[in-house]
Amino acid sequence: MPDMTQTPIRIGFALDLPADGRRRIAAACPAGTSLEFLPEDFGDRAALGDIDALVVGTQPVPEAILDVAPRLRLIQRWGTGRDNIDLAAMKRRNITTAELPGVNARSVSEFLLLAILAGLRHLPDVAVAWSRGEWDAGRADFPPRRLTGKTVGLLGFGAIGRDLAVLLAPFDATILFHDLRAPERPLPSVVGPLGKDEVLTRSDIVCVLLPANAQTHRSVGVVEIAKMKPGAILVSIARAEIVDEAAARTAVRSGHLAAASFDNFTQEPLPSAAIAHQPGVLATPHIGGATIEGFDALAAACFANIAAILHSRS
Repeated sequence: MPDMTQTPIRIGFALDLPADGRRRIAAACPAGTSLEFLPEDFGDRAALGDIDALVVGTQPVPEAILDVAPRLRLIQRWGTGRDNIDLAAMKRRNITTAELPGVNARSVSEFLLLAILAGLRHLPDVAVAWSRGEWDAGRADFPPRRLTGKTVGLLGFGAIGRDLAVLLAPFDATILFHDLRAPERPLPSVVGPLGKDEVLTRSDIVCVLLPANAQTHRSVGVVEIAKMKPGAILVSIARAEIVDEAAARTAVRSGHLAAASFDNFTQEPLPSAAIAHQPGVLATPHIGGATIEGFDALAAACFANIAAILHSRS
């Protein structure tokens, strides 16, 4: 890790963290670095005045915070995706923005594998029935299925998609991918890049891994879901604006899709009135990357990236 002790750096973490998370970040903080934990909504504007680098999650980062942060030189995303940051404003103010692609890919790809298997074996429905004291093996209209031998389509083939392809290899799955780029394939058996429609129509399971931008907005909506195989499974860890959740839920309810899984929502946290089980749907509170190993890896990478960028600017 680059040495931060030569020029002390003041770093603010505007993340909603439990006590253990703050302890782990403090333990990873290099000697000589000043660390400040800030409200996620930047409510304590005075504390921003001495910050050189600001670490943020998925909350909106408006230009207005720059008016009270004269020292700020870097906004560092905790994870990936900068769609929540006013990038044009940051460029005007000469503020660097950065993210940490691939650092926590294994946590997310393992979660995707879990969601795929849960959908094939109706585990959400079984768990809910069990909690109600009911002996129920899942949806009678869709018998439980193996993952082995299935065709898995990946919409997006960045670090998470490539790692998921590796995890799927022992299941002898056929892996197709769609991506606007032509990224390196981790295994010769992976097929792509293909057109999005071909991936949708050929796949038994479709995983949506696309980044949020103008090109990907509502990439999977009513029209795209209708193109999927009857009885297919849709799994998304993408931002909520990329997949039409309501359309996917309707497709599950109608029987066109066997199952669907979502881990991102337009409002987070969701109000309690919006949280309810729907048969065939696995909905989780943005926990795809939430592992302790991933957290520690992100903390280490975050400090290293901040040091490298700020020292390069000095």
